[in-house]
Amino acid sequence: MERSILDEHKQTSVFRTYSKPISGRKTLASAKNATASTKQDSKRVVKKLQYLGLVPNPTLDDSKPVQPYDVSLKSHNGKQEPPTKANTRNMLAIAVTLLVTLLFGALAYTFWYVFLAIQPVTAYQVDKKQNVSQYIGGGGLAYARQQLDMSFPVAEHVVNVMVKAGDHVKQNQPLIKLDPTQLNAQVTQASNDVAAAQSYLYAISNDSPYNPVTVAQAQQAFEIAKNHYNALVARASSPTLNSGNLISPVNGVITTVNINPGEVFDANSILLTVMDLSTVTVHAKISLANLQQVKVGSPAQVTPSALPNLNLQGKIVSIIPQADPQTDTFEVWVDVPNAQQQILPGMSAFVRIQGQQAAFVVPRMAVLNPDRESTVFVIRNNHAYMQSVHVAGNAPNIFFIDNGLSALDKIVVMPMDKLHNGQAIHVTKVQQ
Repeated sequence: MERSILDEHKQTSVFRTYSKPISGRKTLASAKNATASTKQDSKRVVKKLQYLGLVPNPTLDDSKPVQPYDVSLKSHNGKQEPPTKANTRNMLAIAVTLLVTLLFGALAYTFWYVFLAIQPVTAYQVDKKQNVSQYIGGGGLAYARQQLDMSFPVAEHVVNVMVKAGDHVKQNQPLIKLDPTQLNAQVTQASNDVAAAQSYLYAISNDSPYNPVTVAQAQQAFEIAKNHYNALVARASSPTLNSGNLISPVNGVITTVNINPGEVFDANSILLTVMDLSTVTVHAKISLANLQQVKVGSPAQVTPSALPNLNLQGKIVSIIPQADPQTDTFEVWVDVPNAQQQILPGMSAFVRIQGQQAAFVVPRMAVLNPDRESTVFVIRNNHAYMQSVHVAGNAPNIFFIDNGLSALDKIVVMPMDKLHNGQAIHVTKVQQ
């Protein structure tokens, strides 16, 4: 009896081995307990295999929901035990293997799609260069074409001021009445000085003995007196002075008055300012990239910032050959007729200049990085190659290319995001 039990135990046990001899009732009871425990462990293993689908489960009812399997092991006393480290490592290894396989597959597909697959594309055939018109422009400030600061070369007494700031004046209109007493006295004194210097020079020139040094000094004094007299006479007969009145040299507007009646002003001090507003000049900043498209005499359109619906016609009168290194611009002066004084000095305005140039016209979608280092994909021998181009201008949905392309070139329009330099392509459609 004891031997049969031991034989059965050796045939069914998968977890324990016994090396000690079996004898007596105590040994028989221990063997029975070990056998029962072994059977329970075997059933538990079979259940796990059935849950994993490795062995069939005849008792499984498809109509009942399958309860989540508890991977924790139960001890002999029925308590839950955590999974073993070996099981955890196996599960992690399987998960990592699956993840690596998926990533490798995605990379392999991407490599094939980008580098090996032939991309179908839509192309555009470049026509010959065309003379295209486009507007270039920039902002600037308006200045009066003429601004005259009125002054007088000698100190004088002001009898009357006949204008005020804001008055419109005509050419030769009296502005300030001066007391010419001091100027007349200076002219008389200068005339007397000339006569005295001339008499002295004549006298010493006839002295005996003749002294060349004294004569030279007298000659110099005479020249100085004569030049001073001529200057005063010229001032007294200045076109801005007429019958003791300081007059306006141009048609314009009085913008400032710095003197009052009864005051005495210093020589050459600014008494008032006259602006000619019949024409204003806008000093506009234009990008250096458009330097070759700007010509003196070209028409321009000027729009004041404060009056966005007002467009005035002007003309380029000057191009300043000096670049601004901070903004990469140069200055253009545009004269704008301003008879109704719609533009005032100091107003900001935007200038649009119509330029003409020869360029290729291509679709906007075909150009990468149009603002800087522009490129297109040129098609040669069923491959797409990157080609640098220069964008000279643009219009809605098109770019003007003046360098980097040739007539009859074919360039890729779409899809641009699936191409690389040297990509094999298949043209499905050609636009013209």
